[in-house]
Amino acid sequence: MSKLLVYEVIFLGRGGQGAVTAAQLLAYAAALEGKKAQALPEFGAERRGAIVRAYLRIGEALLHSSIKRADYVVVLDGRIIEQIDVRQYGKPGAVYIVNTKTQADWYVPIDATSIALKYGLVVAGWTVVNLIMAAAFAAVSGLISLESIIKAVPEYVPRKYVDANVKAVIEGYEIAKRLVKVG
Repeated sequence: MSKLLVYEVIFLGRGGQGAVTAAQLLAYAAALEGKKAQALPEFGAERRGAIVRAYLRIGEALLHSSIKRADYVVVLDGRIIEQIDVRQYGKPGAVYIVNTKTQADWYVPIDATSIALKYGLVVAGWTVVNLIMAAAFAAVSGLISLESIIKAVPEYVPRKYVDANVKAVIEGYEIAKRLVKVG
């Protein structure tokens, strides 16, 4: 009996940052490609700014259970890695993608905050990096195409922000793709 191929992803962000939306957009984009995918939000006593988790599963068979340790861990706020050990969420050999300017040998750094600022993606004083980080995950993992993410953006973003988000998504994807080739 062969094992079914399933990839699991944990998004770590701050309440209000859009980790759940990032997971949902990626599941939708994967479905556009004919893949099986599910986004699993985790809700509890979160408040704006608290660390929150969202989950994504892409594979041949989907389970309706929570993800304890993932193949990929995407961190929407780089300060989180100073507050908790995000490596506790990764399986052995997991890939970590972190929104930060800081370099480290254990993660792929993406300065999503600067990209969001460049395209005016700021709401209520918060930079909106979730879709940029979703695109970075897609580039690093190779599991979802940039084209599918671009098609999914209008489903998750108010119309007036679609163009800016698409430009930011493309830039985040291309930067992540280059980093993976270099690394």
